[in-house]
Amino acid sequence: MAWISLIVGLALIWWLLKLGRGPLFDLRLAHGKLTMQKGKVPPAFITQLEQILKRESLRGRIRGVRDGDGVRLVFSRSIPEPIAQRVRNVFPYGDYRSPLSKQPSGHKRH
Repeated sequence: MAWISLIVGLALIWWLLKLGRGPLFDLRLAHGKLTMQKGKVPPAFITQLEQILKRESLRGRIRGVRDGDGVRLVFSRSIPEPIAQRVRNVFPYGDYRSPLSKQPSGHKRH
């Protein structure tokens, strides 16, 4: 009976660790069209991304994954590195950073 409790406990710990680890957003690219599969991104970023993709006929995926206090972009292999870098350059990373916690104000000692 104790081993069932152990298995349930381990499953609960695994589930809690996996909670919130999914992508923040998932964009699909196919023949110059951009579709949002999951999440939301700023409209200005979508506009800039469409401008980049206007000249390129790509298929692939761009996902935004949590990374510390911000977000990291993950590109499918079919997206060439120069295009991926252009996307990184226009991505609004500041919109995804956690606000800094306020430091308690202490009294200065003289």
